[in-house]
Amino acid sequence: PTRTYMAGKFPAPSWATETPHAGLALEVRRGERTLRRHELPPGPRCFVVGRQPGVADVVVGDDEAASRQHCAIVPRGERLYLIDLKSTRGTFVDGKRIRPNEPTQLGGGASITLSDAPPYALVLVGLPAPAAPAAP
Repeated sequence: PTRTYMAGKFPAPSWATETPHAGLALEVRRGERTLRRHELPPGPRCFVVGRQPGVADVVVGDDEAASRQHCAIVPRGERLYLIDLKSTRGTFVDGKRIRPNEPTQLGGGASITLSDAPPYALVLVGLPAPAAPAAP
């Protein structure tokens, strides 16, 4: 049977950890203009993005293409992953559609869109660059 999460909030995967990063946010941008900012505070093991207030941590009610629970940002250690929650119109990272239920690693500045014709992009800001490898 197909598993759906409409009755309640998408649960954090068992591999998720609390995010250690302070200052993480999703900026809603249209072109170069920032329309608003959604803070992603340290602590939670999952941030749901969608249209459904009270369930989504990042509510995008003005994006009609977005599903009620469209995608989730999930921390694991220092890294962040994006999971498409079987959304109707798909989730895209830097213009490339990601597969439903398959975690995709996000980098700082990643542009997330909630359809192939989005009114705006959600840009991940505040993620530190990975540490450079030690010199030999």
